[in-house]
Amino acid sequence: MTTPLSAAVIVFLGAPLLAAFLSLVIRNARLLHGVNLATMAALVVADMALTGRVLTLGPFTTLGDLVYVDALSAFILFIIAAIGLTCSLYTWSYLDDYVARGVVAPNRLSRFFFLFHLFLFAMIAATMANSLGVLWVAIEGTTLATTFLIAFFRKREGLEAGWKYLILCSVGIALALFGTVLTYYSSVRVLGDVSTALNVTKLLEVANRLDPHVLRVAFIFILVGYGTKVGLVPMHTWVPEAYSEAPAPVTAMLAGVLETVAVYAVLRSKMVMDQALPLGFTGNLLLLFGLVSFCVAALFILIQHDYKRLFAYSSIEHMGLAMVGFGVGGIAGTFGGLFHLLNHALAKSLAFFASGNIHRRFDTREIGKVQGLARVQPLTAMALMVAGLALVGMPPFSLFASEVLVVSALATQSFASDTLHFGQFVTVVISDEVRSLSIVAVFLVFAVALFGGFTYRLAAMAWGTPPDHVTRGEEWNVGHVPLIVTALMLVALGVALPERLKALLDQATSVLLVR
Repeated sequence: MTTPLSAAVIVFLGAPLLAAFLSLVIRNARLLHGVNLATMAALVVADMALTGRVLTLGPFTTLGDLVYVDALSAFILFIIAAIGLTCSLYTWSYLDDYVARGVVAPNRLSRFFFLFHLFLFAMIAATMANSLGVLWVAIEGTTLATTFLIAFFRKREGLEAGWKYLILCSVGIALALFGTVLTYYSSVRVLGDVSTALNVTKLLEVANRLDPHVLRVAFIFILVGYGTKVGLVPMHTWVPEAYSEAPAPVTAMLAGVLETVAVYAVLRSKMVMDQALPLGFTGNLLLLFGLVSFCVAALFILIQHDYKRLFAYSSIEHMGLAMVGFGVGGIAGTFGGLFHLLNHALAKSLAFFASGNIHRRFDTREIGKVQGLARVQPLTAMALMVAGLALVGMPPFSLFASEVLVVSALATQSFASDTLHFGQFVTVVISDEVRSLSIVAVFLVFAVALFGGFTYRLAAMAWGTPPDHVTRGEEWNVGHVPLIVTALMLVALGVALPERLKALLDQATSVLLVR
């Protein structure tokens, strides 16, 4: 007998697959969009049911222990459903415009939606999987689906970006596989059951009995491997090219959702490793990669002349900031990191929606050739500025709140005091306070540079005199709905967290802090 809970899980896993195969046989554009929106609406309803179950009764397994959902996975599923719905609304007007202009043949819409729903299914499967092995397979599935979506316009640059994405992410996923195999090696020696040796529920039960030496190496490979999908430095080089060439709704899903799911994969492994490894091992690695990613991205933002690449480096910067929060740990750092994932997904999807509108009107990605946007596309200009101001951490947008939480946690981070020896006569003792404040000072210097470079470029696009050849005016269509809704959510979440969302974030934080 199928319970309401099992039905919600089946909807989450089955709806994208059904929509993918329906997309292969449907040729009518309106019907394709209708199936897409219906699928996303079903996911939102299923997410409400799953979240309610987790908040009231805690984590659960179902479908023969193949599926495991706790507050952390429920939170990631919420991001997938929310951003997926807004992307689907935007896709309707976006693709119809390209079809009307003859850029995309009508018969290719079926292929787009087939790949889009497979991409969606792979991310959901990764988030719900009870096995680290199935999680790896699902993450690899996202690579295969999105490679063709990145090159959807069949331009030379898009094909190059797709190949670069495929090669680099495949190498990264291979490294993550090696880390997963090492985890299996350590687990099977304790459990003795090869069929459940990678199950999250089993690993958490025996984590403190696993070989810490093997797990150290395993986590490094897992972090570098999945960190490639996240876009952490130095594994980030595919991000600017892929984000520049992919269709706008695909880029919004890559930046807002795929990166978040890849972070989830790291965190799920971290939960197991933290039970067996010394306190701070995994956190220090996340902190290191996060700070380096933040600082390097901030520097590259200062020299960008392509607005889509500008937002691409912003994604690297914000994923680095989220990793800093998880690396610092504690309630403030972990809560701030999770909240930042949601806020970044909203702001970055809004930014790429606006970028898609700008590119279709101005037919260029060069910042210097886009001027007077406020006169040409007033609503798009508003969306661009809201996204830009949110991404640089301006109040009252929600990214300001999550950034304050992460920086506050970083400032109060307790490091083990260290002593540096210079030769035989000079010894310098570094206190916790000096080290924490030094890191925060470096962080703030790069944040100020990023703020200046980012806002200067966006302001130059919004104001000024538009080129004569650009048509002025913006007709209302369904693609404007996600711009308005997402902008309002960024403001609303910056003012107050809904009680249900706060409870979900609190429980997800507790899941990551259990030791």
